[in-house]
Amino acid sequence: MTSHAAELEQLLSQAIEFHVHTGPDGKTPRKADVFEVLRDARQAGMRAVVLKNKSCGTGAIAQLANKYADGALAIGSITLDVSVGGFNPEAVEIEAAMGSKVVWMPTYSALNAPKKSAIDSLRHRLTVMDEKGNLLPEVLNVLEVVKKYDMVLATGHLSREEIFKLIETAVGLGHKKVVLTHPLTRNVNTRMEIADQLTLSNMGAFIEHTWVATMPKHDQIPAGDFTRAIRAVGVDKCVIGSDFGQVHNPLPIEGFRMMLATLLDEGFSVAELEQMIKKNPAYLLGL
Repeated sequence: MTSHAAELEQLLSQAIEFHVHTGPDGKTPRKADVFEVLRDARQAGMRAVVLKNKSCGTGAIAQLANKYADGALAIGSITLDVSVGGFNPEAVEIEAAMGSKVVWMPTYSALNAPKKSAIDSLRHRLTVMDEKGNLLPEVLNVLEVVKKYDMVLATGHLSREEIFKLIETAVGLGHKKVVLTHPLTRNVNTRMEIADQLTLSNMGAFIEHTWVATMPKHDQIPAGDFTRAIRAVGVDKCVIGSDFGQVHNPLPIEGFRMMLATLLDEGFSVAELEQMIKKNPAYLLGL
């Protein structure tokens, strides 16, 4: 791998990390806490980091970090898992009031997510649809709040069928900021064919690729898979981030840098990468 020192310095300047897991995070140990990640991002010259937490919303800690951390801009989000009451429009409204910008559909709580134990099968079974294939009323209520506050709607770990129904409905309701979450990842059961990614992009969705899927303890997806998917859809409709924060992986900002260096080796230009780490996320986040 080439060092790409000059290109990486340019790319990291004002870059936005769209998907990072930071501590504290309930029962899940994390590699670094919020303040540490934001300071690393500032030292790299980055603009902002979206804080993702599967236990609770991150709007409050983002506010505190922006006041006291002396780091890159922290942007809050909420993941609609069982820990926040699932499809809970009141929780989304509260996060919006605190400045959060991203709403992920269920992840570990999704019916589609792989079940690792009996308790997972009992408790973690959220789906956006009823038996007839219609979106649940509470999901429609969430969509209303997301649109009201111009937030980003991301698909989390939903199934292919759920994703198509959710995005089709959201676009029909006038949502402009819709994101398909890591569609190459097998180990959370969200991998989708490139043809599906292209269809959803043409419907209006941005495609978010996360580098954690390349890691040894995750999917070990080759970089070429990312290249083919991004080239098929086009950089104008893709967002890339690390999804790092796990204790067995490098620190998040290091992972972000690794991702960029590898994609430069894959033949992406600085301008193309800037579209996916600066322009597209800035549009989605209203920056």
